[in-house]
Amino acid sequence: MVMDYGSQGPAATAISIVFAVMTGVVISLRLFSRIYIVRSTGLDDILMVIAAVLSWAFIAMTVLAVNHGLGAHYEVVLQRGPENFLTYLKIVYFSSIFYNATLCFIKLSVLALYMRLGDEILRRMSIGMMGVIACQGIAFVLTCIFQCSPVRGAWEPTMTPAPVCVNINAFYLSNAALNIVTDLITYALPVRMILNLQTPLKQKIAVGVMFSLGFFACISSIVRMTFVPSMLVSTDPTWAIGPPMYWSVIETNIGILAASIPSFKPIARRYLPRIIGEYSSGGRSYPGASSSRNFGKISNTGGEWAGSMPMKPVHARDGITTTVITSRGDGLEDLSKTSSGSEQSLVSNTGRITQSTQISQKVENSRL
Repeated sequence: MVMDYGSQGPAATAISIVFAVMTGVVISLRLFSRIYIVRSTGLDDILMVIAAVLSWAFIAMTVLAVNHGLGAHYEVVLQRGPENFLTYLKIVYFSSIFYNATLCFIKLSVLALYMRLGDEILRRMSIGMMGVIACQGIAFVLTCIFQCSPVRGAWEPTMTPAPVCVNINAFYLSNAALNIVTDLITYALPVRMILNLQTPLKQKIAVGVMFSLGFFACISSIVRMTFVPSMLVSTDPTWAIGPPMYWSVIETNIGILAASIPSFKPIARRYLPRIIGEYSSGGRSYPGASSSRNFGKISNTGGEWAGSMPMKPVHARDGITTTVITSRGDGLEDLSKTSSGSEQSLVSNTGRITQSTQISQKVENSRL
């Protein structure tokens, strides 16, 4: 009988299940918001759904690895037989592929969101960064897949002839470091735009906090990296891999949560309007009192402030759409002007006529 005197496996399993459920709720709310309330989805939503599926695959690998010895002491795992250990190594091999792919799609989704915010400089930086992230993700995933020649040498190190493998320790360290660097760059991109927002300080801070939530994923990455060096040199590898593995689960799923929070605002506006509140500087609304600024900035209209950033429409059914930033503090509302000249959403959900800044944006049907 195998006596297991202490294991980190149950903790890894519990964390994995909790975050799997959390991500399921987060993605469900995101899709509900975009499909049923906003009635428009974008590339960022598609990329995030892919990231969630990959995250669940990574979590499944983590739970399976626990069943075969992850988090248990090495000598205990060896007592389960060589076949069990080979299965464990194969599961860890596949988990590294899903982990790196998940991180790649999370960051691509965040950058795709930035491209919809209407800031041309941010859009260009996001496109460039998407190229960097895509290349990094492909390189990391391919390295994980083909780390040994033949490939099965990754989970059969004792095969003959001996497999030729990359320096996996150096790869893990460089992988962790580069992921942290690209995380920091990705989540720092909107800082310039946020600082330039023409809104009261209170709302500017609120927007900044919303977009800086991704830094929590960076913190998880840093915490995870502190365990990697000791794991690589440990004489008890199945035990030492426990903390890095469940911190990887935390890192990926916190990233999904942080990147999805902005999409929850339409739900809050519809079902929890008192929680998000409104901001007014005391000005009065009157006909014709609207000002126009450059697209992508927040404008002061008639003594009240529009409290959110405009986002480019994902779909346009007619040749012309007009984006309106209302003078309410709870965010962006769209005024759709069709070719027939009819207008919608002139009156807010509260029944008040709202003063607004109108920015016309032509959309070529052939590009949609």
